[in-house]
Amino acid sequence: MPRPHKSRPDRRPFWSPVLAVSAYDLLAAAVSMWLAVTIRYYYHDTPAEAGVALRSVAVFTLACAIVFPLQSLHKGVWRYTALNDAARIVRAVGLANLIFLPVLFLLNRLDGFPRTSILIEIPILIGLLIGARMIVAAWRTGGLQATFRFEDRKKPAAIFIGAEADLDNALRDLARRNGSAPFRAKGLVVLDAPLDGRAIRGIQVIGELDALPAAINRLAAVEPLPPRLVLAGERIHIETVNALIRIAAATGAKLSRARPGKGPGAFSPVETADLLNRPPRTPDLEPAREMIEGKRVLVTGAGGTIGSELVRLAAQLSPEKLILLDASEANLYEIDMEMRRRQSEVSWRAVLADVRDPKRIDTVFSEEKPHVVLHAAALKHVPMSELNPGETVRTNVLGTSVAIETAKTHGVEVFALISTDKAVEPGNIMGTTKRAAELLAQAEAESDNGLRICVVRFGNVLGSSGSVVPLFEHQIETGQSVTVTDPEATRYFMTVSEASGLVLSAASLTAANKDLNGALYVFEMGEPVSILRLARQLLRLRGLDPDTPGAINVIGLRPGEKRHESLIYSFEEARSTSIESIRSINGARMPRDKTTQLLEALLDSARRNDLEHMQAALTEIAQLQPVQEPSKESALSQ
Repeated sequence: MPRPHKSRPDRRPFWSPVLAVSAYDLLAAAVSMWLAVTIRYYYHDTPAEAGVALRSVAVFTLACAIVFPLQSLHKGVWRYTALNDAARIVRAVGLANLIFLPVLFLLNRLDGFPRTSILIEIPILIGLLIGARMIVAAWRTGGLQATFRFEDRKKPAAIFIGAEADLDNALRDLARRNGSAPFRAKGLVVLDAPLDGRAIRGIQVIGELDALPAAINRLAAVEPLPPRLVLAGERIHIETVNALIRIAAATGAKLSRARPGKGPGAFSPVETADLLNRPPRTPDLEPAREMIEGKRVLVTGAGGTIGSELVRLAAQLSPEKLILLDASEANLYEIDMEMRRRQSEVSWRAVLADVRDPKRIDTVFSEEKPHVVLHAAALKHVPMSELNPGETVRTNVLGTSVAIETAKTHGVEVFALISTDKAVEPGNIMGTTKRAAELLAQAEAESDNGLRICVVRFGNVLGSSGSVVPLFEHQIETGQSVTVTDPEATRYFMTVSEASGLVLSAASLTAANKDLNGALYVFEMGEPVSILRLARQLLRLRGLDPDTPGAINVIGLRPGEKRHESLIYSFEEARSTSIESIRSINGARMPRDKTTQLLEALLDSARRNDLEHMQAALTEIAQLQPVQEPSKESALSQ
């Protein structure tokens, strides 16, 4: 992905394409004047005097050699020709003729030169200049539509930043919108090609990132609206994003994204997902189609952040029916109403039920007979779980047990449990209960009952309720200090669509291969994100200075919170799968008898709501160690 460039010692020679373009333009000027004089005299009774055509061609070519560079005709990249280039060509040809006639008059009083030749020469030259460019542009883009674009000066000016191909696509998308375009492109920064001083689709390349502040200030001085910085493409490197955020904060420019193929949201503000240390991945739903298409799919926690996205994604895969189950009336109402607004052809049913209630869950399974269960129901807020450990155990562990047992009884084919990175070396109630749920699911997978179970473990989800990003955004909007727990704290982040797509893809792997029953999957999430840096970036995006006293307040780690999270234990190893961004986890097994004993004790105390014994069992589960570490030889053999 493109990185910010401070220098390009390996760039291609700048003069080569410029000289080629300049040579063609001057040759076209000479040919057009020669043709104009020749055609004019062809229909004249008096033959042309010797040297008239040659003298006219020489003077006119000299005039064009002066005017064309001043009009920057040589700077346009032909494959990106647009209406701006055509207007520049017409203006340049007109100016060249205005210079040519007085100069020729001073030389020979226009003796022998037919004045009406100008009327022939102008369309010929414009045709030669524009025609060649349009042919190249049509060959490059497969059509001429992109060459016709008008500029609405009531829209804010924008400078686009990105790779050459991404800029081409973004400018083409902008041109297609005509009156609905949100801004006007006035300059480009190309991150992957030496095009400084050239132009793409008539928009000049102003230089590299260090040229941006001066360019923005020039625009701000003449434009009524604040200029925009627009990141083109999906794979902008995080260093470039950080640099642009700093520039935008320092200059007052607004920062936007140009997202290919995003419909109405193609040009939109920079989102928190753009601040990840990796480009967000668009989920590929095709691997899950066979698992979902024509099947009855039950989603627990269907009104939550992940559950509702699972519903949306599964609805795209033509299920026979979706069963939306949630204990929250408000959340269930929202996803049910959304399905109604979509006027979806998919059949669905909204079910108000608690996964901790075995009789109610058994009734739902008996009525709906699901083939696939996506278990997203959980209590996930760390501080709230610390305050309510009994409820957390009953939901995260007992609820998982009820769901799996009911799924086994009713012949469910695939069961996917959603876990979290906080289940690794857990230091809080929420993480320990999710670890217990992982162990429970994997233990159930060992029994040969026809149900295929998988566990999907991932990090923090951007925008989910109770997560750090909505908290930061609320604090910024209300003028509060942004509260950071620890200046060194880091977290893994992923988008809602990434997390939900991972669940479907991972479940499809287990659904397709019985040897993957009980598999635990993690997502390739890149490097963890600094919470302090995230807070600073969000402040800058809102036009605030993070270094202002009181802008950020470090409050210390909360009860049960860790400075850094991990996706896998030290005794676990990640292996590649057939899906590029998904890894399966291989590691030494926990002592089976001890694990079973602890889980049964935990479930029994949860059923009796015996908090003391619940906490004791959780403490032992958090300290469980595998029977043995996997050897290096066995790891290599994997």
